[in-house]
Amino acid sequence: MVAASSRIFRTAVSPMTVARKINRLLQKEQTNDTHGHPIVPNHLIVAFSPKDRNRYGNAEETLRRQLVEVAHNYARSNGYGFTGPLSIDFATNPSFRNGRCDISGEFRDAPIGDEAILVTSDGLRISISTPQLLGRNDDCGVVLAGSNVSRHHAEIRADQHGLFIVDLGSTNGTMVNGIAIDNHRLLHADIVTIGDHELRVEVV
Repeated sequence: MVAASSRIFRTAVSPMTVARKINRLLQKEQTNDTHGHPIVPNHLIVAFSPKDRNRYGNAEETLRRQLVEVAHNYARSNGYGFTGPLSIDFATNPSFRNGRCDISGEFRDAPIGDEAILVTSDGLRISISTPQLLGRNDDCGVVLAGSNVSRHHAEIRADQHGLFIVDLGSTNGTMVNGIAIDNHRLLHADIVTIGDHELRVEVV
C-alpha cells in the first residue's frame, strides 16, 4: 500500500519515508504502563515544509489511513499497545526546507465511552464488559466449549489505557496473534486464540 503510494506522490518526502520515521518514533518513545505493558504514543503529528505539504493536495486522507495501518502493524508485531485510539495529524512548518519531515508523538487516554467487541470465527459479535471472563464454565461472560479450554481460562480487563487480557493459569495457554501470553495489551484487530477458538478484537 505505502510502497505503491510512493510512486504516486511526486514529492521530496515519500510516504515510505514517513512510514519509516513513524516506526522509529514508536520504537524510541516506547515505555511501560503501570502493569508493565509496553505502550507507545497514540497521537502522532507529521510536520512537512509548506511545499511538500501542498504537493499531497487531496491525497492527505489516503496517506493518513495508510500511515495508521503502518503504525498499527508495527505496534502489533512488536507487542506494543496504545493508550487510546490511534490518530495522525499533519502540520506545516514554514521553517522547514523541502524534503524535511519531522514526527512527534503524544500519549492520549482513550475517550470514555469507547466500546470493543469480540468477533468469533463464525461471525458472532460479543460485547466486552470488563472484567470479562472467558472459559468453559457457565459463569463466564464468554463461554467457550472444548476440552482444551479451561473452566476459567482468561480474563479481559480494563484500565485507564484500554483493554488487556490475562491468562488465568490455563492448562493450554492463551495466544494473541499466535504468541503465547501471560498478560497482553489488546489492540484493534488482535486475534485471541483460546483452545480451538479464534476471537478478533474490534473497537467500535
